[in-house]
Amino acid sequence: MLPRVETKAVDIGTLLQYTFTDKRIAVEAVQMAAPQIACLYNNTFESLDNNKRLSVLGDAVLAKVLCSAWFEARSSTGKEHAPVERCGVLTITGRVRSQAQWTQLRNEMLSNDALARRGYQTGLDRCVIVADSTPAVSPRMVATTLEALIGAVYQDGGDDAVNRVMRSLGFFDHTLLTVTSQPPLFPS
Repeated sequence: MLPRVETKAVDIGTLLQYTFTDKRIAVEAVQMAAPQIACLYNNTFESLDNNKRLSVLGDAVLAKVLCSAWFEARSSTGKEHAPVERCGVLTITGRVRSQAQWTQLRNEMLSNDALARRGYQTGLDRCVIVADSTPAVSPRMVATTLEALIGAVYQDGGDDAVNRVMRSLGFFDHTLLTVTSQPPLFPS
């Protein structure tokens, strides 16, 4: 059965808590059946690329946004930044002090295993379009799809949209990153 872009995009958006303006890019992000497949969009047959390019973009966007949060947590001198509202969310104030902690944070949040776990918890595995011959959606496929979806959100809505989606998916819920609405106890 051919995927219906409008229906599939709504299902994906519900999981991400995001409404796509470009429904096709949402469905492209979950397409892993073949290099191209046929789909129905506005009752017209169209071809839809697989998610490889979007996953490359999403990988870079995930790293950029998480690194930016890490960078804003502490300045290079170790002084805490006062909370500042950006994208409707207060910046992150934590205890990140070293590049080694950034590496730890990146590995714990953006590894394929971590992305696959987050994808399964969100239910993204149920949205992946695979070939009929594929018996099950693998963890690697879920991780790649999550990256592709972040790339799709970025293309569709930009940095603010990605920030909101990453927050809703729990990417900022880490001991090295604490979201707070309180000013620092001991301002510099």
